[in-house]
Parts: sequence; C-alpha cells; structure tokens
Amino acid sequence: MTQRAFAIAGGGVLLIAFALRALTLDAQGLWFDEGWSWHLATMPLDAMARTTAADRSPPLYYALLHGWILLGGDSAFTMRFLSALADTAAVALTAGLALALTRSRAAALSSSALYAALPFAVWYAQETRMYALVAALGAASSLALWRWLRTGNWRWLVSSTALLGLAAYSHYYAVFLLPAHGLVVLVRALPQRVWMMGRYALAASGLVVALLPWLAFARGGFAYDDGFYFPLNTIEGRLLEWARAVAAGGLVEPPQGWALAMALPAGLGVLGFLSSQRYRAGLVAIALVVVPLLAATVAVRLFYPNRSVFHPRYVIYVLPALCVVYGAGWLLRPRWAAPIAGSTALLVCSALWLPTLSAYLRGDALQREDTRQATLHVVEALEPGDVVVMSRDNFAVRYYWSRTWAQVFGEVDASAESQLIALPVGLHGVLADDRAALRALNDARPRRVRLMLWQDNIVDPQRLVESTLWHNGYQIGEYNFAQIRLPLYQIQRRPLESIPFSTVGAVFGEHVELRRAWQREQGYVGDWFYVVLEWSLRRATETDYKVFVHIRTEDGQVVFQSDRQPLNPLLPMRRWRVGQPYRDPHAMIIPPSTVPMRYRVFVGLYDPNTGQRLVLADGRDAFDLGEMEVLPR
Repeated sequence: MTQRAFAIAGGGVLLIAFALRALTLDAQGLWFDEGWSWHLATMPLDAMARTTAADRSPPLYYALLHGWILLGGDSAFTMRFLSALADTAAVALTAGLALALTRSRAAALSSSALYAALPFAVWYAQETRMYALVAALGAASSLALWRWLRTGNWRWLVSSTALLGLAAYSHYYAVFLLPAHGLVVLVRALPQRVWMMGRYALAASGLVVALLPWLAFARGGFAYDDGFYFPLNTIEGRLLEWARAVAAGGLVEPPQGWALAMALPAGLGVLGFLSSQRYRAGLVAIALVVVPLLAATVAVRLFYPNRSVFHPRYVIYVLPALCVVYGAGWLLRPRWAAPIAGSTALLVCSALWLPTLSAYLRGDALQREDTRQATLHVVEALEPGDVVVMSRDNFAVRYYWSRTWAQVFGEVDASAESQLIALPVGLHGVLADDRAALRALNDARPRRVRLMLWQDNIVDPQRLVESTLWHNGYQIGEYNFAQIRLPLYQIQRRPLESIPFSTVGAVFGEHVELRRAWQREQGYVGDWFYVVLEWSLRRATETDYKVFVHIRTEDGQVVFQSDRQPLNPLLPMRRWRVGQPYRDPHAMIIPPSTVPMRYRVFVGLYDPNTGQRLVLADGRDAFDLGEMEVLPR
C-alpha cells in the first residue's frame, strides 16, 4: 500500500469513525453517571476538587468539561462531543501505534478500522464521561514511549509520562498502564540498552510523585464503602467480565461462539508478529493488553474483594493495543497469507460487532437509562400537591427537570425544584431507617408521591420509602422506563407516620429472630397485599436463608405467597450484622381467582440449598402472623 493510498484510506476511516460517534450523540438522554459529570462540571473548580476527592474519579476530565461547557453550553450534544472528539483521536492513535509496532500500513489501517467500529468504544465515545479521553491518552502515552525506545530522544519519554499522568488524573485505573510500560521498556531495552531502564525508572518515579498530592488530598475517596453487598471479586471473574463486555460491545450478552471470535483474530495477529520476526513488537502489543488487565484484576482481588470497584470500561485504554494485535494478521508470512489472515480478522470482528453497533445506533434495541423520557412523563403527569422522590440524588433527573418543566408549562416557577426530593440525600448515601423519609415527606405535605427509582435496591435495600408509603397510602399506578421505576402513591394519612409494627419475638433455629411484623388487614382481589417483616441475627450465619410468606386457608392450603431472599440479593443474610434490625417488605398480588374470605398469614425461613425449614422453639416451621381479609372488587 502506497503512502498516498494509506493517507486517503486512513482519512476515510477517521471520517467514518467521527460520523459513528457524532451523528447520534443526543439520540438518547443522559443517564445517572452523565448527570453526575454535568453536576461536577458546573461547579466552581475548588468545589469540584473537594467533591471529586470523595469520588471514584479524579478531577481532570471534569475540569476540561467545565471549560468546554463555558465555551459551548451544556446541551447533551455539546457535552458528549468532547468524548466523541477524544475517541476519534483514539482511532488515529491506534493507527499510529499499529504502524509503529508493525511497520505495515495495511495492519495500521485494519487496526484503526477495528477500533472505529468497536461498539464498546463507540458507546463510551457517546457518553459525558472520561473513558474515551482515557483511551486516547493511554494510546498516545504508549506510542510516545515506543518512539522514545526507538529514537532515544528523551522528549518522547517526558511526553509519554506526562500523557500517562493526565490519564491517571482522569481515571485512577490508568495507573495500571504503568507496569505495562515498565515491561515494554524491559523488553525493548535489554540486553544492550540497560541505561534505558534507569531513565524510565526516573520518569515513572516523577509520575508517582506528581500523583501523590492528589492521592493525599483524596485519600479514601476511591474505594468508599457503598454499604451494599457485591459478589466476591475474582481475577478470572473480572477478566471474563471484561472479555464478554468487549465481545458484546459492553451493551448486551455476547452471542454464542464469542470466545472463538475474539481468540481467532488474536491468534492470527500473534502468528503475524512471529512469522515476520517482529518478536519484541509483538510482546509489546500483547503486554499493553494483558498487563493492565492482570494488574487491575489482581489489585481489586487483593485490596477490595467485596467492593464494586471494577468495570470493564475502567480499562478501556487497552482496546487500541488489542486492535493492534487483531490487525497484525497482515504481517503473516508468506506474503500471500497476509491478506487472508487480515481479512479474516476483519470479517470475524465485523460479524461479532456490527449487529450490536447497528442496533445501538438505530436506538431501537439498546438504550441507556432513559432519564429524559422518564422525567418528561413525570412532569406531564404532575398534579397540584404532588411530590417526586428520587432514589438518591440523580443529577440526570435534575438536569432534565427544569428543562422539561419549561417545555411542559412554558416557564420555570418557584415550585419546580421544591417538588423534587432525593432520598437518601447525596450520591453515595444508603438509607438505614425511615426517619429521613418521614421527615422529608412530612415537610412537603404531599397529596400524591411519585417515585423515580433507579438502583433503589442499592440505596434503599430495605425499601424503607416504599414500605412507609404502603402504610400511609396506596399505589394507584406505575410506569417504567427500562430500569427506572415510576410508581405513584395516593397519600391517605397526614402527617405520615412510621409503620405500626407488632412485636413478634419469634426465633427460628435459635439464631434468626423475627422481631416485628406488620401486614395490611384487608386487600382487594387483583390488588396488592403487603407484609413487612423485621429480622435480626442473634449470631452470624453462613447460610443465605430464604423467606416465605404464605396466605393460607383454614385447612392450610396456600392461596398466594411471596418466596424469596429477604431484602434483596445485594444484602444477603450472611452479610448482616449481628443484632441490627433489617426491614424485609413483601408485596404480593392477590390473584383474581381468590375467593373473598378470611385467610391466615404465615412466615418462615428455609435453606434454599436443602429446602429444610428453620423451626421455632415449639417445633413449628412457620409463624402465624394472624388474619387478613380478601374483599371483592
């Protein structure tokens, strides 16, 4: 391929990449994390620094977005355009890295084309988040490092270190590129150029020193305790999560055969490096993929085994190097095999990625949380006396709230913000009791309460808000947008009061106590029936027991029931603290076929692995909560 043909084709790839990233930038609404970016970027810089010190991402991206908004405004398109530009640059840098490592224009063009069409990259190139920027900075840092190793010009080493520092100040996980660069230097420098190791060590030390002031300022901010359960982080589990996300674009479940579809172009690329005798370049490309992934997953496993501190997007910066490996099939020898291997990699990746990319860009199958439409639905349905309660402070909702209010009502009045409440207050809070909910709702004196629930199983695992509303009113509707739930409650009692629990004190198996319980005394056929239980542990348990709530006839026949893990899977019983009460609400639909009459409510626990029930001191395997009456419609 001539240089002219390469320049024309490469320009075409960049144009296509930019179009894929820019043309549908505002087709979907901002979601929770993007709302957080907007909120931080609109803060004064000093307040932004203090807030990000308690967050999981450092401040550089937010500071850049702050300036970007000052220049162009804060529309969804404008804010996301920064990421689109950064990722388009990442496409060009992928070509540059591939050309430097393979010295093949065909391989460079193929690598950049693969990155341009990678759904995982396109998805995050259309978010108001830092991931596309980190990918571009990581690729630029690796390219500068390789040029230093090739030329010995110290300016390239300084550039590489500075770029990696900028990436680390955009997202903490960029530091896992540092050991990969160390291995790259080792591979390239030994055995003739030992002096390079010393210079790189000095540059790496400078990077660490540059990061120390921020790390000291933000100590403890990265891995704060969320207050909810996360499955054990394992190295193989997180690596598999990353591979599946890349195979499926991070958007859907990967298709059957995805592992082979990812391994085949990688294998062809490795063979290309080997057959062309570009051993060190091949090791460098592989190291830039494998080492950051291993470093990240090992660190997470060792230091944060039960924290949700890993996501495949955090190591998005390995994707340019992965595409370089995939494109290296064009190096295969003999020469006639190179087009076959290179084309095979392109075809296999196209078959794997293009259906997902097409579905995402069309917007008919793959959606972010549609906060924009959910907010529009809520505002259009508002009535005098309504209050809207978000699960935690959802700044994507706040971003759309006043805009939607003006769209629906023509202008924003003083009542707009007063009708919007966050429970719990703050980004990282977890509701531990119902006092905050009662205080906020009684201050607002609502006639109806509309809930906007997103990840409420995390921030309100005991469903304290909803169960409080069960006692003080009744549900009159619900409309959902993907994972955003919008139940609507009519309030009957003012002021709202805590649930009037009855003391139970029933001990199951000598270590699980049902302390208190509340249930609706009546329910209508086809309507909801509620039971709220309060559990505590007398001693720790290693078994995640399940709870059954049976509504039975006098002769013991179960008419309807709830049978599930108490609370939710994010807070299983083996993670409960001894002596702490936990509210466990159960909502059940009374089947339309239910005969209107009186029934009895029974509660019990059982081991889901064996089916064996825990028994009470008197030998019973269920506790009788009392009667409830089913009424006809």
